[in-house]
Amino acid sequence: MMRTTAFSLLPVIIYLFFSSVYAQLELDQDPKLDYYCGFNWLEANTFCRTACPSGLDVDCPISPSGRKQSCYQGAGCFNRMETLYWTGVVAILFDREEHMKNHKVEVEASGTDDEENTAANDVVPTAALMGKVEEVALERTLISTLQILLDDKIYLASLDIKGQTYDQPCVEAVFPLGWDRDDPSKLALDVTMRITARYIPNAVTFYTDKDLGDVFISGLGKAQDATVRELKNANSFFNAVTGMAAVSEEDLAEAPSAMPSTSPTRDFDQLFEAKLDSTPTGSNGIVFSVKTPKGAPSVLLEGMKFVTNFEGVLEYEVYSKLGSWKNFVGRSNEFDLIASGQVTGKGPKTWVDIIQGDHVGTIVKGNETTSVNYVGFKKVYVLGDGGERSFYFTTTKRFLKEDRTAIPILFSSPINGLSESLRQYAMVTTNSELELYEGDGVLDYPWPTDPNGKSPYYRRPRGPIIAFNYDRSPCFPNVNFTGWPCPYVQKTRKPTPRPSQKPTNAPTLPPTPQPTWSPTREPTIEPVAASNENATEIANLTFDNEMNWPENSADTVKSSQSKDQSGAEMKHSFVACKWHSALLGLLPLLWQLHD
Repeated sequence: MMRTTAFSLLPVIIYLFFSSVYAQLELDQDPKLDYYCGFNWLEANTFCRTACPSGLDVDCPISPSGRKQSCYQGAGCFNRMETLYWTGVVAILFDREEHMKNHKVEVEASGTDDEENTAANDVVPTAALMGKVEEVALERTLISTLQILLDDKIYLASLDIKGQTYDQPCVEAVFPLGWDRDDPSKLALDVTMRITARYIPNAVTFYTDKDLGDVFISGLGKAQDATVRELKNANSFFNAVTGMAAVSEEDLAEAPSAMPSTSPTRDFDQLFEAKLDSTPTGSNGIVFSVKTPKGAPSVLLEGMKFVTNFEGVLEYEVYSKLGSWKNFVGRSNEFDLIASGQVTGKGPKTWVDIIQGDHVGTIVKGNETTSVNYVGFKKVYVLGDGGERSFYFTTTKRFLKEDRTAIPILFSSPINGLSESLRQYAMVTTNSELELYEGDGVLDYPWPTDPNGKSPYYRRPRGPIIAFNYDRSPCFPNVNFTGWPCPYVQKTRKPTPRPSQKPTNAPTLPPTPQPTWSPTREPTIEPVAASNENATEIANLTFDNEMNWPENSADTVKSSQSKDQSGAEMKHSFVACKWHSALLGLLPLLWQLHD
């Protein structure tokens, strides 16, 4: 039977006074989330080892001495605990001959469409996979081993098997040579599993998902002999086991491909998202910030997603501003409305997209229907090299839950439990272009001002469960540009895949076998005696680079006309004109040769 908290002891009262802020569930949270086992309420609140959501004492463990624990409500554990996740592969090595002797099965080979393949329907012997009974035996053995390794510092919530296969190539590439996975006498069963654990952070203790994996991987290696013995005793399927090891999912090598890989470049369009929380909290809205890492370029946010535990129509608003939000809480006039609309919530495990385009929605109140114009998501930039942009995201009160309470935007509890109610904001997640930070949960709409940080309408810090679609290089080809707007760069033409014109196999014009004009036996005109000065002028006539008119020809003719009006002068002018006519006759040929 569930027992309520006793207030008769002074130490308990003092402890409750100092820890009451940690014991509070959010208004929309199920009280059963905070039922925990202990020999008394104080122990349940202090250690938070075993949850008992049923509220029944029978779900609580018995100590080695035989003492029974009880289930206590309001233990103040749930919102103080951080959830850890690890996904990886546990490799179980068997002696091939012994394992196949006891657990061999025959399956049809997977054939191909090749007509020459005559073995398409051949029967191939292989080892059997674990059934449900064997999976349970493995889970219980590993849970027992892992809980000892965690040493009561971390509470193991679950261990779930997700898949199994023999001799997975990408696992083989990770394990050390000493495991002899290539030895034909060995057979490896690679079991994919996910471990979920919870713990209470404090001033000296803080764990990450990687820490959980490191504890499991190293601990399994050290406790391998004991774990193998326990596994063999648990089920005969494991009688031929010779060793065990684990590796994290992110350390798995990719299996080799039959074809060359594509270029290892990342697409410009990327998705940046916080991890979905299995135990989220929530309220009307949240205010938070996004930054770029030092040295990173500016990015353009092009879309946004969120989660809510409500499965129905809701109305939202998104406000944003450059820089920090911390001195602007409740001051919507300092922000820009970048999105609003109506969407349908899909529950706490499914992202909901902010609508991209402007649209019209309807509000029904009694017999009256009203149209509302909404703003599609306006793309906003985040300056590079540590630039910051703030967001205030909220639901409105036009749509409410059945109990007439606000539809919540979900967010996470503080990363550091000791920062509860303090303005200490940790980084939620990051990648090479963006950083997402904790903010304040807002318990009312519109959001009230909070000049001294003591407003009852805020819960801080809280981690936004938000996702952004973004362009990681909006100023391409200036990929490292950290300002805004992007500098103007004239686009170049796309190169042609082939030459503009097909090359010719022969000269454009065939060579002539003889001169175009026959040589004359006599001078074209009667030779005249020319002065040295006029001869020099004619000799100095030159052609420009494009085979056009001779340079200075007009000046030469003009100067010759200005000397005197004698008969010799007229003859010289006649010579110049004939020279000019000859040049005109040569021009077509010269032009063809030039081309």
